Amino acid sequence: MALIKVDNLSKRIASKEILKELSFEIETGDCLALIGPNGAGKTTLMDCLLGDKSFSSGTIRIQGLKPTSPKLKTLVAVLPQENTVPAKLKVKELIRFFQEIYPNSLSDQEVDDLLGFSAQQKDQLAEKLSGGQKRLLSFVLTLIGRPVILFLDEPTAGMDTSTRQRFWEIVAELKDQDVTIVYSSHYIEEVEHTAQRILVLHKGELIRDTTPYAMRSEEQEKHFTLPLSYQELVVNLADVYELETKQNTLSFATREANRVWSSLEEGGCKIEEIEVRNRTLLDSIFETTQQEERE
Repeated sequence: MALIKVDNLSKRIASKEILKELSFEIETGDCLALIGPNGAGKTTLMDCLLGDKSFSSGTIRIQGLKPTSPKLKTLVAVLPQENTVPAKLKVKELIRFFQEIYPNSLSDQEVDDLLGFSAQQKDQLAEKLSGGQKRLLSFVLTLIGRPVILFLDEPTAGMDTSTRQRFWEIVAELKDQDVTIVYSSHYIEEVEHTAQRILVLHKGELIRDTTPYAMRSEEQEKHFTLPLSYQELVVNLADVYELETKQNTLSFATREANRVWSSLEEGGCKIEEIEVRNRTLLDSIFETTQQEERE
């Protein structure tokens, strides 16, 4: 039996459909990434899986139980998107508090090994930590109860490079321990190197249940960049789209790279004037998300 089973899950608010008949299963030890543009329904789906939001129709079962079952409280942990810690507690006080909540909590040494904080850092107020340190602390606090299922919502947002690297080192250790991990991310490198499966959401629909390798192996677009002087030639070409001008350059996408290149060459374009890169669905999703964030 699957660890997590979702069947025809839908969520509506008034007449708006937030999630539309989602069905998928997650096995024990899976590391699964939820990706999609802003507003795709990733956080809402996580909230439904956690039992924090009701849904309009369908079913969710985690170890055969409803998400709201009290039996799941010690098995499931969540790192929400908001990067907040209690303001007036020291780091060591927070750690001790979480250790006392759970019957089989991590030891002081295990926490130290994960966190990597100095004695001085542990003795200061949690609110005085940097943004990345707060995020890492919050993550380690979720692990103190030894959960078997982890939900991580944009876990590395706001982390610096070294803290992010430490975070994913810990995730790799958890994967080796068969902890089941469901996370959302806006960083394509994280998804490609960490996820075993990818669920792609778009406007509340599950449009793909796949793997990073499979997505990279799909039919690829070619993205051309060349001097703006070839604009008149390019606008008359068939099979090009997403035409964009920027200062002295012109860019576009195509799935007919050989045909387009032949036309460019006939028009006098030289190979050294062109930059070409591959773009898959995975690239497109993250580019769209980043563009929305900038806007």
